[in-house]
Amino acid sequence: MSRRKKSSLLCIPDTNSLIHMRDIDVANKKLWLWLWEEFDVQLSEAICNELHDHPDLNDTGMENKCKKSVWSFRGQESKLKKLEEAFVQHFDIKLNGNENQGECHNCCVALDAILSGRYRQVIFLTNELKTTDPKRDGSLFRVFNNFRIGEIWSSLDFVLYLFARHRNRFHSQIAEAALKDINGRIGGKTKNDVPAKRLRCYNSKLKKINETLSQLPPYANIRS
Repeated sequence: MSRRKKSSLLCIPDTNSLIHMRDIDVANKKLWLWLWEEFDVQLSEAICNELHDHPDLNDTGMENKCKKSVWSFRGQESKLKKLEEAFVQHFDIKLNGNENQGECHNCCVALDAILSGRYRQVIFLTNELKTTDPKRDGSLFRVFNNFRIGEIWSSLDFVLYLFARHRNRFHSQIAEAALKDINGRIGGKTKNDVPAKRLRCYNSKLKKINETLSQLPPYANIRS
């Protein structure tokens, strides 16, 4: 029996990125479930706690799926606490009780994944755009700008990735609808036309991907 090749890439989703994809269907599968199809997915236990308390989460199976994907710090109970303290001290991540704990603990997962040698790179999936904005010097931007251990994606970025990879199963109109729904849930300052500008930007990217791929010969539909 051949062993499945271990991925060198880890995807770490946060609460809002999952919630914003909760009821969107793509190729007969919920969009959030595609994460597990495409990547190794692990997250902090704090995300499961946030999902449990989230008012928009009904019986989708999301909480149970995530509970099975909680990152293990491999027996060192103090490791998470030390990582948390380091991120709070050096990157000014604000912890008010349990507020922002999911964000901070997912950062701990990301760094532990790399330093332990279990993964080479991570995708940090979040729709908290204020914390990832370089213009605002957001806390997550600072973490990943210093530790070059991966990329920050939003759920919108994941839609673009999935469309490029599965274009033969994923019509551009479905991608446009998914982008619109997620963008509306992310929100932003309507007085500055932020959501509309963001949606135009991602629709432009989607169009460019579609035009580029339409000029290429089809690839065999090989699933890794």
